[in-house]
Amino acid sequence: MAEETSTPRSFPPPAEHGDATDLALLRKEVIEARNLIIKTDNLLKNLHAELKQMGRKHDEQEKRHWMTSVTAYVAFAVIAAVGAIAYARAEVRAARDEAQSNESRAIALQKEAEKIKSADQGKKDASDKALRVYDLLGSEKEGPGLNQVMTQALHLDRKELSTLEARAIEDRAAGMKQKLADSALAAGQQAFRRQDWKGVSEHLGRYVEMQPKVDDGQVWYHLGTARIQTKEFPGAIAPLENFIKGTGGTKTAQYAGMLLGQAYEETGNNQKAREAYERAEKLYPGSDFAPMIRNRMRRVTAALNGGPSTPATPAPPKQ
Repeated sequence: MAEETSTPRSFPPPAEHGDATDLALLRKEVIEARNLIIKTDNLLKNLHAELKQMGRKHDEQEKRHWMTSVTAYVAFAVIAAVGAIAYARAEVRAARDEAQSNESRAIALQKEAEKIKSADQGKKDASDKALRVYDLLGSEKEGPGLNQVMTQALHLDRKELSTLEARAIEDRAAGMKQKLADSALAAGQQAFRRQDWKGVSEHLGRYVEMQPKVDDGQVWYHLGTARIQTKEFPGAIAPLENFIKGTGGTKTAQYAGMLLGQAYEETGNNQKAREAYERAEKLYPGSDFAPMIRNRMRRVTAALNGGPSTPATPAPPKQ
């Protein structure tokens, strides 16, 4: 809209005085109306400007609200994504831990199964071995083969066998063991009569190994004497000790005591040797062996005091 000027227009002079007054008033009103219009127009312009400014502010507020909404949505989306990732990681970690646990459990179960399988295989092998030994005990002839089978029977692992299998093996082995023991005893006695000291040591040694209890003192005496003759001095100590414990004060016991002292001397135990000689000398101080025993006692005493010790093997008395 074009802005009107406030310059008053020129009017023709009034014809009369009354009309001049009215015209002046009219002019005044027109001027005031025009001024009011101008003022109103200015107010409208200002109002329009303010409305435009308010519109811009409203647009800015809407823009800020939209940006805030977008930011909030993005933030929520980020938080949700982070939460989802954390939850997924937790689930993956839990699944991994469970998988590892299941794998460990599977390995443990596999090992347990292998252990059970191995135990079953061990029992099967033991049963097969026991069956072979049982058959051989009934079919093998006396000799090295039977001795080997007996050794296998004695060393079978009874824990891997059933009660029936173990009992069957024990019964058959006990019978065969007694048979072998009796055979070894007879062979040892024959070897002693021939003075086959190595044979005596071998046969009677096997006999006392197979017998849980040997009550015959002569077996211990023959075995101890034979081992002295074959210079098996450590193996002669136990048989001679057993013979002396189960025999009274005989001359044979005195001779066995002298041999026992010699066995202790040869194994380096001079203190035990002197004790054995002292016991033997007290049995029969006037026997034929007494002077030899006293000489040995003096030699052992000298050895204990730092002197030399040279024991000699005496001949056994006649039985």
